[in-house]
Amino acid sequence: MGTGLDEKIRQAFTEGRVADEVQAELVSQGFMEDEVMDAIQKIKGPERSKEEKSNIRLLTVKEVLDRVGYGFSSIQFINILFFLSGAGFLLIGIINGLKTIFSLIISSFLQEYSKLRSISKSFMGWAGILFGISFLVIAAAVVAKSLALFSIALLIGSIGVVTYGDLYNQLVEQTIKKEKMSKFLLRISHYGVIITAISLILAGFLFDQLPMMNAEKISLFGRSYPIYGYLIAFEITAIAFILSGYVLHFIKEKKIESQKVKGFFSSYFRKIRLQIGSFLKNKYLVTLLFASAITGLVQILGNSFYGIFIYNKFSYLAFKGFMNIAIIFTFAILVSFLGPAFSKALNKKVGLAPTMVFGTLLVAMMPLVAAYNPHFMSITLANAFSVLGAAILGTSQGLLIRKLLSEEQRKLYFAALSILVIIPFIILIPIGSWIAQAYGLVPLFKILAIILLAIGAPLYFILVLMANKLRL
Repeated sequence: MGTGLDEKIRQAFTEGRVADEVQAELVSQGFMEDEVMDAIQKIKGPERSKEEKSNIRLLTVKEVLDRVGYGFSSIQFINILFFLSGAGFLLIGIINGLKTIFSLIISSFLQEYSKLRSISKSFMGWAGILFGISFLVIAAAVVAKSLALFSIALLIGSIGVVTYGDLYNQLVEQTIKKEKMSKFLLRISHYGVIITAISLILAGFLFDQLPMMNAEKISLFGRSYPIYGYLIAFEITAIAFILSGYVLHFIKEKKIESQKVKGFFSSYFRKIRLQIGSFLKNKYLVTLLFASAITGLVQILGNSFYGIFIYNKFSYLAFKGFMNIAIIFTFAILVSFLGPAFSKALNKKVGLAPTMVFGTLLVAMMPLVAAYNPHFMSITLANAFSVLGAAILGTSQGLLIRKLLSEEQRKLYFAALSILVIIPFIILIPIGSWIAQAYGLVPLFKILAIILLAIGAPLYFILVLMANKLRL
């Protein structure tokens, strides 16, 4: 960490500025958030109350449980089980699309509602418990071979996890400031990746060692019962999220003054209409929406089917079965961690336009390689680069939005985007899923790659040119 950063922080504190303000300013100048927070803690030193220390311990336990739960319930594993239970590509794609659409709607609603009234931690806890229970329902659906029950469990789980995740982030911000957090919580994005990766590998091992076919059996009370790896993994997931939701009940939160919510729904829908109307009048916002919808569509369809494709292609090769999925996606998770830092460094060297085009090309590597060179090592690298590309695009989009839009326009963009992007998703996700069902996954992957290369990359380049012309 450079002494220049330390000096800037010392000077800011000498001027009487608060840590949150200093952190936001230095991050906007291009410093990494982790470096800024480490420097602030080193210079200022965290002084924690007894309540803050208790909250830190509880949040640490919760974060560990969450990461374990996410690792044992990989969406790729779930999609493969859905497929093995008899679901066609059309149903799998549509359910994954509906999960995304529900998530966007619920997230938009919660963001507006929480501005008026603080949502209780008990409600968040129950949302986490609901998410955990949904995995037990998925396991039951596999045993019963019920596609309807499987689909319902997936959709209910998506409602639980979005409610749980969005509200939890707000709770943390309200409960403890970043400069007061422990090193572990500040670095949870680092440690969490490792915990999730280990859990993912263990889940893959369980799935393969205790398969659905020719299952091992144990004898209890004179009867034999089959043991399934997916059932054990999902039980671990359910227990992790149920305990995590329970831990929330013990966190001491600050009381926030609530406003009246009478007439909230009519006000909310009126505000959405006004936001969408203003959004559609701005050609820059519409172009940005189109670009975001394209990359979002590719990622939804790709993530719905990549795992199934790899499982079918390499069932008896390399590490075999589910362990192939675990290895390939664990490697991708670890590589994606480099995304934000790599994106900012690349942007400084070559500029925003080449960075965004480069990120789009990386995302396109997975469908291209899956379609034209489906070998284990090439798929492993392509998937990692594709995930890295998505991370680069995410960071670069944030930088582009700052450059292209004023502060007021940025608020409008984020408020209306999650609703407007639903429209192309409702139309295009079923079409993509039907192509997979009718013609197979390889033709779909070719189409996704063409969409990214022929439409996505040029659009991002045009957007950066717009931003440079506006000089915002």
